[in-house]
Amino acid sequence: MDTVIDETALMPKQRALEELHTAVAAYNAERGRVTNRLYVNMVLLFGGYVVLAGIFAYIAFTEIDKDIVGIVLGLLFFGGTVVWRVARAPSKRFQQDLRDRMLPLVFGFIDEVQYLHGVQPRFMGRMPGKELVRRDRSEHGDMIVGRHEGLTFTLSETELIAGSGKSRETTFKGLIFYFTRDEEFPGVLLVARKPNTVQLFIRDLFGGSTMPLVTSGNPEIDAAHEFRTDRPDAATPIVQGALAKALDYLSMEWRDDVVRLALKGRDCYLLLPSKKDFFELPPVDTPIDFDRHLKPMIRDLVALLAMAKLVSKIG
Repeated sequence: MDTVIDETALMPKQRALEELHTAVAAYNAERGRVTNRLYVNMVLLFGGYVVLAGIFAYIAFTEIDKDIVGIVLGLLFFGGTVVWRVARAPSKRFQQDLRDRMLPLVFGFIDEVQYLHGVQPRFMGRMPGKELVRRDRSEHGDMIVGRHEGLTFTLSETELIAGSGKSRETTFKGLIFYFTRDEEFPGVLLVARKPNTVQLFIRDLFGGSTMPLVTSGNPEIDAAHEFRTDRPDAATPIVQGALAKALDYLSMEWRDDVVRLALKGRDCYLLLPSKKDFFELPPVDTPIDFDRHLKPMIRDLVALLAMAKLVSKIG
């Protein structure tokens, strides 16, 4: 890539790093108590319920009309899921509290950093519709908002959903990295690595974008990417620039599925499918290790910032 950002320079500064290690140590010290409580809850609550459910199931099979045995078993199963959630609730709250405290420190090199959970990002209302990804609604997990060297961005764990009930389909699950560009694009430009045969069939089956294609003029790039726009005259200089190379770079970093990018006015949306939780922290019974659990998140965000800085300056 033409633009390289020094990863070391983006790491949390010494003070933030000390605070981060202090938070990690405090979590690891408290973790044992929470783990013990989890085990006790599982044995007393869930274990006790299993015994009680076994007794009721036996009575249902031997004493109750067989026509309602299925209903009783269904109620016992439902009750088991409720008890399971109640038993695990303290560890879930502990994990979320860890994210609330830890993630702003992990991304301490970001100015005005904010960590949010379960909140719909403001950019969703302006993001291109079905021509980018089919969706009827969206669900959101962890989100980081901040600014770095003048670049304001939002990084959100998002699931896009089409249909409902039995026809419910997840059309995208992963990260959406949103930022604004220096130059305004007078229309919509969609860029993606070309889908494989199965993905292409599904896309065409449900109706792909009707926007015209433009090419970069580079056979190798055009063989790997699709460029669609409602303004071919304005898109061609951008496509023939470094945009495709930047997307190709990210495609090597994120191999789970087709990476997409959309420009609309000054808004830029980068969609990165992912099979893992970007903000994933180890389960409560595992101590946190900075190099193994936290540093990879920082490194991935650095790669996204490098991409964003390059794309933001393409005129």
